[in-house]
Amino acid sequence: MTNASMTVEDVRTMLVEAVAVQAGITPEEVPADEPFTSFGLDSMAALAVGMEIEDNCGLSDLATDLLWDYPTINTLTDALWKLMNPQAELVAAEEQ
Repeated sequence: MTNASMTVEDVRTMLVEAVAVQAGITPEEVPADEPFTSFGLDSMAALAVGMEIEDNCGLSDLATDLLWDYPTINTLTDALWKLMNPQAELVAAEEQ
């Protein structure tokens, strides 16, 4: 079950805040197009961000390498949004 009330910007904001906490910087210092590795996140920090995603987005059993497969906030936001809204993805595919 996902948190259907979240907008794509809510997801992006949640990710920026989670990365900022793990990196020890302010959210304003987290550009959405910068690779996670540039913030010095290690595997434990990536795990903590993953737990934050699950708690806030209502997703579970996410891949442990999610931050490495989608290496920026923008790419991860898009991937999470598709997971949270599979019907929207289906409609977009049908419209093409």
